Amino acid sequence: MLLATLAAICLAAPGAAGQAGPDAAVAEVRQTLDTARKEVDVYNARNRAGTPDHPAIKWDAALWAYRDRFPRTQASAMATAGAVRLLILAELWDRAHARIESVGFDDAAWERLPALIYEEGIARKDLPYAIDRLTRAAASAKTPANKAVALLVAGRAYRRQGDLPAATRTLEAAKAAAPGSPYAEEADGIIYEIDHLSIGMVPPPIVATARDGRTIDLARLRGTPVVLVFWGTT
Repeated sequence: MLLATLAAICLAAPGAAGQAGPDAAVAEVRQTLDTARKEVDVYNARNRAGTPDHPAIKWDAALWAYRDRFPRTQASAMATAGAVRLLILAELWDRAHARIESVGFDDAAWERLPALIYEEGIARKDLPYAIDRLTRAAASAKTPANKAVALLVAGRAYRRQGDLPAATRTLEAAKAAAPGSPYAEEADGIIYEIDHLSIGMVPPPIVATARDGRTIDLARLRGTPVVLVFWGTT
């Protein structure tokens, strides 16, 4: 299952963004990202990816400039991840890797970058690259959230590869890196899925009351195809 998002970004220390206001900086970056993504999508639909004149190159430069304008802010983290995403969409792998390598492991952007590294690993059918990159990031990061999210995504990559013991070990490390965080909670949920909901396992006991008052006991339906739909409200 692909990650929809793993970006819980730390709000920034004062800097250039403080002069314009953090909300204004984020809005500006979002507008730039929206414009850039539309142009890149149009180009990709008509042309071969990975070309030296790909518009992702100019947008990468424009987005990277926000790191100087709004250092150590949510806007900077958003722009950094957006630039890397565009380079990945353009299949400009070397440029994307160089950008990732230039970002310090305790930069707030590292709460967004692991998901992009994972997506690249899937796109290139090279999850070992993603796991290695994420493992190195986790080992170097001192910020608990950055360490936890890198391990969380590495655990997902191991699971996708089918290495469930490695996935569980890595997810447990993610929980230990930032106890009580959203990343730890997500890691705990994936571990539960691995232990109890993997393909071929007997499902956990489920007993529920139908709308007509009948009791539905999953154990009594063994051997019968069953579709379970779960939903919840908050």
